[in-house]
Amino acid sequence: MSDSAASETTPVSEAAASEYQVVARRYRPRTLDDLVGQDHVVSALRKAIKLNRVTHAYLFTGTRGVGKTSMARIFAKCLNCVHGPTDKPCDKCDICKAISVGQDVDVIEIDGASNTGVDDVRALRENVGLRPSRARYKIYYIDEVHMLSTGAFNALLKTLEEPPEHVKFLFATTESHKIPITVLSRCQRFDFAGIRPELIVETLSSICTKEGLEVEPEALWTIARRAGGSMRDAQSLLERLLVHAEGRLTDDRAREVLGLASDDRMIDLIESLAAHDLSGTFAKVQAACDIGVQPGEILGGTLELLRDAMVLAAGGDGPMLAVGARQKSRLETLAKSWGLDSILAALQILAEAKARTKGNPQGRLIAELGLARVARLVDLVDLGDVIARIKSGGAIATDRKNAGIANGVPATESVATRRIAPSPAAPPIAEKVVEIRPEPVRPATPKRFEPEPPTRVAEVPAVTETIGLEEYRLRWKDFVTKLGPRLGIVIANYPPRSMSPNGVLVCEVSPAFKEKLDSFRAAENVKKISDAAKAIWGRPVNLEVVINPDAESVAPSASVKEARWESLESEPMIKTLVDLFQAKRFWIDGDSN
Repeated sequence: MSDSAASETTPVSEAAASEYQVVARRYRPRTLDDLVGQDHVVSALRKAIKLNRVTHAYLFTGTRGVGKTSMARIFAKCLNCVHGPTDKPCDKCDICKAISVGQDVDVIEIDGASNTGVDDVRALRENVGLRPSRARYKIYYIDEVHMLSTGAFNALLKTLEEPPEHVKFLFATTESHKIPITVLSRCQRFDFAGIRPELIVETLSSICTKEGLEVEPEALWTIARRAGGSMRDAQSLLERLLVHAEGRLTDDRAREVLGLASDDRMIDLIESLAAHDLSGTFAKVQAACDIGVQPGEILGGTLELLRDAMVLAAGGDGPMLAVGARQKSRLETLAKSWGLDSILAALQILAEAKARTKGNPQGRLIAELGLARVARLVDLVDLGDVIARIKSGGAIATDRKNAGIANGVPATESVATRRIAPSPAAPPIAEKVVEIRPEPVRPATPKRFEPEPPTRVAEVPAVTETIGLEEYRLRWKDFVTKLGPRLGIVIANYPPRSMSPNGVLVCEVSPAFKEKLDSFRAAENVKKISDAAKAIWGRPVNLEVVINPDAESVAPSASVKEARWESLESEPMIKTLVDLFQAKRFWIDGDSN
C-alpha cells in the first residue's frame, strides 16, 4: 500500500496522514536479530564480520518479501556503523539512521530493472574509484540484478572481480538463473528460504499487539498461508485487514475480505469428492462462489488441504501447512478412508486444473471440470498391482473394501478385484503369435539368388548330444532376449529354418539386415551367443546367418497388432487408467508370455 493510499484510508488529520507508514515499512527489520526465518544467512554473515573475512561481492537470492533488501541494509550498517565493523550496529548514529531509510550517501541503492544498460554501469565504474564521503566503505546495492543487460554484465565483470578496497557490492534477485555464470562465480551466494507459517504468525501477532488490535489466531494463520512464505506479503495483507477489523479481527472477517472459503467449507468439499458425490460437489462450489470466492481460490484451498491429507495418509509427521488444529482430526479421518493413491491422483488433476484457470475467462468451468473428474475417481490401487494382475491374467487381492465406480460397476465390486478376460475378437494379450512352417527342402543350387557367404557366428566345438530343430524354435525368443537387443533385433523374427547334419543352425534373414552381419563376427559377440545358448539350452550352438530375399518373418501383422490394442483398450480397468492419466498409445509387446 502506498503512502497516499494509506492517507485516504486512515481517519486522521491531514498532517498525520502524510506521516503514516504502512506496516511493511514501519516494522522492517533493523538489526540481524530482527530478521525472521533466515538464520543460516545471519549466522554466516556474523562469522564473516567477526573473523574479518568480508568479501567484496555478495548475492542474495530468494522469492519476494523474504528479507533480501532488509539484509542488505543491515549488513551495510554492520560494515559502516561508527562502532563497526560489528554484527550489532548501534542503529543510532547518523550513518545507521541514513542507511535504514535508504538515504546514506555512501550506500548507493540501484534498481536493476530501470538501470539496465551499459551506460549505467559505466557511470558506476567511474564513481567506484572515489572514496566514501564519511563511512568506511562505499557500498553498491543493486536490486533485481538479473534485469541488467548482457552488455551491462560484461562491463561490470572487471570491476566486480577486482574492486578497490573501499568498495563492496551487494546484489539481490528473485531469478538467479538469469545471472551469467561469470558474475555468479565472483560473488558469495546466499539463498533466502521462504518463511515458515508459524514464524509469520508469530511476527504478525507481535505487530497486532503493538497496534493494539485483538485478533484471532486462526485469522493470522489464514494470512500466513495466503502469503506463501513472504513476510512482506503477509504484512501487506494485514495492512489490508486493519481497516476492516474495527478493533477485533476474526477469521471469518479475514476470509471474507480476502475472498477465501473457510477450512470447514473446504473440508466439506473434499468429503464430497471422496464420497463421489458430484451433485454435492457442485452445490458447495456454488455456495463458495456466492460469497465471492474465485474458482482459482477454491482449487488453491483444496490443493493446500489435500497436501496435508497426503502427509497424513502417508503416516508422516511433517508440519501441517494448511489445516488448523481444530480441523486436523477431521482431515486425518478423511485421509485414511480415502487412501493415499486417490489423494495423489486428486492432487495431480486439480493442480493441472488450477494452472489452466489462470487468466482464463472460463475459470469456473475448468475448476468444476477438475473437481468432477476427482469426484468420479474410483478407489485406486497401486499401479504395480494392476500391472501384475494384467500379466497374470487374474485378480489381485486388495485391502480396499466396497470400492465402486460410477460407470456401472456394482458398489461391492471394485475395479481392482475384477478379473480381466481377453476379448474373443482378437488373440489373447499373453498369447504367442509365431507361425511355424514345415522345414523346406533346400535345393542344392538356389534358383532365384546367389547366397551371401554364410556368416559363422559361434565357432564352438560340435556337440555330440543334439536337440531337435523344433526345440530351438520353441525357445528362440528366450534365446533372443538373453542375447540382448543389439544382436537379437536381427534374428528375433527369423528363427532357424533348418539345421545341417553336423548341428549348425541356419537363420535366413531379410536383406535389410545385411549391414548388421558384421557385428556377429566380433569376438565378444561370439562369446555372448555361446553364453546365451548355454543359458537357454544348456549347450553352445553353431549358428549361421545368411541373407535371403525370400526370408519370412514371424512378426505379427499390423492387423493382429491393432486387434491386440483394441482388445487391451476395451478393458474397463485400462479405460479407467487412460482417463485418469490421459494415457496415449506407446508400445505393446505382442509376443510376450
